[in-house]
Amino acid sequence: MSASVEIPPGTVPPYVTRLLLRAGQAAGLDRQRLAGVDGLASLQDDAVRLPAASLVRIWEEWSAELRDLGGGPLPWKLWRPGALGVWDYLFTSADTLTEAFEHADRHAAAVTDPTESFAAVRGAEGFTVSFHCRFVDHPVFPIIGEFAAGMILTAAASGAGRPVTPTRVALPGPGPRRHGHLARAYGTRSIEFGVDLPSVTFSTADADRPLPRADPALAAILRKHARTTLANSRAVLCWLDRFRGELELELTRGVPDLARIAHALSVSPRTLQRRLREEGTSWRAELELARQRRVEQLLKTPLTVESIAARVGYADSRSLSRAIHRWYGHGPARLRHARTSAATTGAADGAERVPRA
Repeated sequence: MSASVEIPPGTVPPYVTRLLLRAGQAAGLDRQRLAGVDGLASLQDDAVRLPAASLVRIWEEWSAELRDLGGGPLPWKLWRPGALGVWDYLFTSADTLTEAFEHADRHAAAVTDPTESFAAVRGAEGFTVSFHCRFVDHPVFPIIGEFAAGMILTAAASGAGRPVTPTRVALPGPGPRRHGHLARAYGTRSIEFGVDLPSVTFSTADADRPLPRADPALAAILRKHARTTLANSRAVLCWLDRFRGELELELTRGVPDLARIAHALSVSPRTLQRRLREEGTSWRAELELARQRRVEQLLKTPLTVESIAARVGYADSRSLSRAIHRWYGHGPARLRHARTSAATTGAADGAERVPRA
């Protein structure tokens, strides 16, 4: 836990979501594709906490295009001091990068989900900062890892008042055939792929070098402000929204398990079912709704109907086809054609706005 304040898990402040949306819009991506994402109406309110699942949904919707345009580091081209709220200034006021990342980790909930962290350790290679993310099993985690590495480097450069060249960057997921864009974004060709967690390693000299704007008194005030901001924040999602967010995430990992979701929400399976009844719904009804939304997303991909059926927990393609007929009155082929045509039209409309390298 990054602070002594009780922050609901599964929530994030709006800063990173805003930065990602700005990057997507600057690249000409169609925001209408995000119409069903929860919480975006409250995006300009710094005091709210949005569903973490909504941020992942945006990555899921836009990851392919963003990767073609520069990958996870792309949003950091739009970063300006203060874009991440008070968390940004924990770096500019600290004595050293070592101290800055220690406090940034303690107050990580000011910029991300309270279950996530920026763990810093010293070793033979130097000073390494790793991002521990709750979405490590999600298919878009590799591009989230690229983003996190860019976040660590951007924060370090902000504190140092200059670019800080890392000795190594480690990223989850397989390495692309060409990764020159990542080498340019991170300022190093020493990039390792296929690791469990994204991390950036700095030299010991860079980690211990005094920062130019160190101000212990101001740093203490800012840390107090970060705690106050967290204490006064409010989640825009109700209990049912949190449940649905956890259910959607479970569905991306395989067949959802009621007990695992109950554990994530800090309740017993029996209490979870009782609260669903109080909300006028049930586990079965919510699972059906989540599967429907997931099927719609996967039908935009080249996956076969058989593969989609397996991913959302149906016994076979016939079971999935019957479910789609029940939801829409026609089969998966027609639904896939409609979804693909809409996506193609949206891409064509935005093609002229994509920035050229």
